[in-house]
Amino acid sequence: MKRSIGIVLLLLTIAVQVMADGKMYWRESVPPKIPYQRALILFKDGTETLILQSKYEIPKTATNASLGWVVPVPAEPQIASMPADVATNMFWYLNRVSRPEVTYVIPFVIGGLMLITAGLSILIIAACGLSSVVTLPSWFMRNKSKLERIAIYGLLACLIPSVFFFLLTPLGTSPGVDVIKEQRVGIFDVKVVKSDNSADLVAWLNKNNFKFGKEDKAGFDSYIARGWCFVVANIKPDKEQKASEIVSEGLAAPLILRFPVKEPVYPVILTGTGNHDTEILIYLAANSKMTCDNRLSLRYAGNALTLDELTTGVEPKDFFTLKELSSYSYLCKFRDILTPAGMAQDIIFTPAADNTPYREHLVKW
Repeated sequence: MKRSIGIVLLLLTIAVQVMADGKMYWRESVPPKIPYQRALILFKDGTETLILQSKYEIPKTATNASLGWVVPVPAEPQIASMPADVATNMFWYLNRVSRPEVTYVIPFVIGGLMLITAGLSILIIAACGLSSVVTLPSWFMRNKSKLERIAIYGLLACLIPSVFFFLLTPLGTSPGVDVIKEQRVGIFDVKVVKSDNSADLVAWLNKNNFKFGKEDKAGFDSYIARGWCFVVANIKPDKEQKASEIVSEGLAAPLILRFPVKEPVYPVILTGTGNHDTEILIYLAANSKMTCDNRLSLRYAGNALTLDELTTGVEPKDFFTLKELSSYSYLCKFRDILTPAGMAQDIIFTPAADNTPYREHLVKW
């Protein structure tokens, strides 16, 4: 049976260049960096929807360069996009829900000292008041006025910071390559491409002015052997689109890919061929707690939330429905920095042994 791949190229010539998962390829020989990737995966009934973004640093020697973005997927995907600023709001909300529980040691130390100081001050003031009716040690009576002043200053030292704390604390908190699909979504012109081997695929990409190294062949071969697709997109924002819709906080508008798959997957093999460490953040909404065999550290697990933001600004407009977005009962958050060796295989998610909630707990000074 003929193996298929789909390819997505992002050609970006605007001043700030950012893409999502996969590997970036420059027309120049300057290698790009991909320090950060984030994604939201929705998985239910054998269907995965992958919403993904990447942030990278442009080398100072790279000017007016185009960027290729290769994103492998297991099957020909449905494709959508959303404005960059809407994606920023969505990931901010996900972070707010799943943020770690942090215990700060210094506030406890300061609080303890303030409590001791306040307690001693109250005892001294009380003793000074009782001294007129109760006989107290002579050393206390000799230093009564001094002790009383010290106690008052101590109380004020505890009271004033406490008042400011409560006032300032917020309440609540080509040959061998077939183009099988072309589509315009958001800021992207997208093509889905099929091929039988990595040589034809690389030749097609290089014909479109993209450079590939020998280290990339193994990554392409791995996906082709499994019959995966790759998706190719060209960033061409309309004149009326706002800058915040194209790029927000250093991340471009995400691509949204939906495809059938047995288990949720996050492709990282091509990213690993870039020979640099990459921080990866993944939110996974499903109907049970998930695990990825410790490839990424679990940071949060709990009840899912309705992602109403996904009905705002997404193109095509009917790509998501409120009913669908409210059907996920569990949300997990995974994050880690992976080395190239740690990205030799894609990240596969499977149901965890239990649905016990979890929230990361950090201890900081």
